[in-house]
Amino acid sequence: MESRRVEALADGVFAIAMTLLVLEVRVPELAEPVTGTGMVDALAGLLPSVAGYVVSFVILGMIWIGHHNQFRFIRRVDRALLWLNIFYLLCVAFVPFATAFLARYPLQPASLLIYGGTLLLGGLMHLLHWNHAVGHGLVSEEVTPEVAELFRERISMGIAVYLAATLAGAFLPKVGLVLFACMPILYVLPGRIDPRLIEEAAAEE
Repeated sequence: MESRRVEALADGVFAIAMTLLVLEVRVPELAEPVTGTGMVDALAGLLPSVAGYVVSFVILGMIWIGHHNQFRFIRRVDRALLWLNIFYLLCVAFVPFATAFLARYPLQPASLLIYGGTLLLGGLMHLLHWNHAVGHGLVSEEVTPEVAELFRERISMGIAVYLAATLAGAFLPKVGLVLFACMPILYVLPGRIDPRLIEEAAAEE
């Protein structure tokens, strides 16, 4: 089976999950008469929801880029890869709920555990997805052992941060929140895999 339909399903799930995030940022109900002070207070109350929206939107964007980059090299899929992809997308689709729960109770360890656990499980499924594709010859000839390991390194870096942020959040919630917020910076910065992705993109052209 070709990989295009898998990519199309993933794109749809990511698009819906990223859109659902903003639905938790609701316009506040203001008591009459509306005053400037009341509006400022109401907007300040929205800050956790807005912060959760921004951070989770960027994280989902980062995860989508990783998924997209994998499929630059995956040429076909088998039954096992289809199911690994389904369970991976299950985690992606759960992110809006985990984000809303965290925005409502940002300093509760349970909230950070749900949020971090969702991202951590998604990261593990992403790694299993790649390892299966490489191990079962579903990737292109350009995937040398070095390229395969660079992908594993990039994915594992995210898993490590998710784990650290989740564990920190269990004891120091504010530290966990900061780690989650800073996590996308690791992927915005160029990694060792990026030159190979550029070469693959040039080859496709």
